[in-house]
Amino acid sequence: MKQVVVYPRGFLGYDIGLPVQKQATDITRVMADIRYNKVNVSRDRTVISNEEIEKLFRQHRLGDRSISSMGFREKILVAAMAAFGTTSFFDWCKLQQDSPYFTDMHRRFLNDTFKFIATGERSMNTNTWNQIIAVRPETAEDRKTTYCYQDFFKIHLGALVARPAFINQTVVSWVSQPGGFEDMLATLNILFGKTPHDSV
Repeated sequence: MKQVVVYPRGFLGYDIGLPVQKQATDITRVMADIRYNKVNVSRDRTVISNEEIEKLFRQHRLGDRSISSMGFREKILVAAMAAFGTTSFFDWCKLQQDSPYFTDMHRRFLNDTFKFIATGERSMNTNTWNQIIAVRPETAEDRKTTYCYQDFFKIHLGALVARPAFINQTVVSWVSQPGGFEDMLATLNILFGKTPHDSV
């Protein structure tokens, strides 16, 4: 079983060998996880960030690399495929529910990302999301915001019409949308990069 890690913004991922920042373990939370048979999301295994994603995002933002360059697009695709740490986008999305930091904003951001992948439109641009997603413990109030990953994958419609679950198929749908490469790169930076306050 792959080790699960927490990224700087509170999103979960599968360990891909990035440096880990240790934090104090809260034994009460560990016992509660065991009691309620939750995935063991070790809060003491916080990944520093995915430097490759951050480097690509920075190069694009500073105008060092053109998003229309095939070489740069290839680097984005390779980084995206590796960043999730799994071949299943469905598994990665399902895993997010186990994050102790899965707030209403995290849920809304992922729902908005599903909307972009499916339609090419967002309710709020990624620059705004980048500024408002903060790490804090999830509350009962946060859980009232519906997380629509099952709707995105069309699980309720059965296997014949369900959306493909693999990362590579999701990435193809994503970058096929107008502005898809830009959106995916900005989203990857939010999921796996530092917070804007840490980047300064």
